[in-house]
Amino acid sequence: MTGATGFVGSHAVAEMLSAGHDVRCLVRDPSRLDGALSSTDRERVDVAVGDVLDAASVRRALDGCDAVLHAAGAVGVSRAHSGSRDVNVEGTTHVIGQAAAAGCDPILYTSSIVVLDDSVPTMTAETPLGAPSGPYGRSKRDAELVARHHQAAGDPVVSFYVGGVFGPECPDVASGMSGIVGAVNQAMPIPHGGIGTIDVRDLARLLTAALEPGRGPRRYMVGGQFLSWDDWSTLLGEVTGRPIRRIPMPSIVIRSSGRALDLLKRVRDFDYPLTHEAAVQMTSSPRCDDRVTLDQLGVDVRPVADTMADSVRWLIAEGHIDASRAPALVP
Repeated sequence: MTGATGFVGSHAVAEMLSAGHDVRCLVRDPSRLDGALSSTDRERVDVAVGDVLDAASVRRALDGCDAVLHAAGAVGVSRAHSGSRDVNVEGTTHVIGQAAAAGCDPILYTSSIVVLDDSVPTMTAETPLGAPSGPYGRSKRDAELVARHHQAAGDPVVSFYVGGVFGPECPDVASGMSGIVGAVNQAMPIPHGGIGTIDVRDLARLLTAALEPGRGPRRYMVGGQFLSWDDWSTLLGEVTGRPIRRIPMPSIVIRSSGRALDLLKRVRDFDYPLTHEAAVQMTSSPRCDDRVTLDQLGVDVRPVADTMADSVRWLIAEGHIDASRAPALVP
């Protein structure tokens, strides 16, 4: 698998090992596995040193593998990723292409809901591709085109369209998790729209359940349980025991703010989880229907409140949030 040092990938490693699978991780720097995996899981995985941008190293890593999970990528819309196109498109081309040539079945690929048409009332796995405006979205759409090319050829590529991923033990606090940090520590803009929340541990269970071979190309929606931003911030306040400071903000204002912050971050080093691309995503994401995915893979997902609570507890333990800001979660 790729992406084992990331949020989704590290949880997928743990879940797949727990299910009895042997796991080989393709990584550029094996030392990063020490911070991403538990000591027990670290000892159990096989390690192949390489890079998804190097087709030869991908091919070597696939030797003896029956299935593939490609979870590596420049992830998220809350930070700028200058190399997102190389990693997301070229890396996906190498991994899926080499895996198909090696006869792996299935070939799981973590795509994103940002590649789909957000003008529909409800997204499903059959929603047509959209036209993302930001660099991350465009890179993921083009990577999805690679996956669909192989699916059309009959290769057993399985795309997962993933929404907002939250949960504990996040090796790099980015994207949605940084949104929790910003909301609890500072304030939260409340535009029109909302977000789907999927617990990273439930996503790992879904990916593991999809490892069954012989089922051909498939597409699964994992957009998560949808809440408006107003309801999401209210629930976060209830979970932490301290109301979230909310700033009502029209969509055009938050999008303009994101663009301004993009420009400011070029000249001043500071961390706040808002970019123009993130603002567009915040104000345009529709509901997603995951029922077919959950039924076919036989996985139940936990309530959003439980995911929020576990996320905040972990963020407190790691020093990202002061315990005083979440009195309901501190003994």
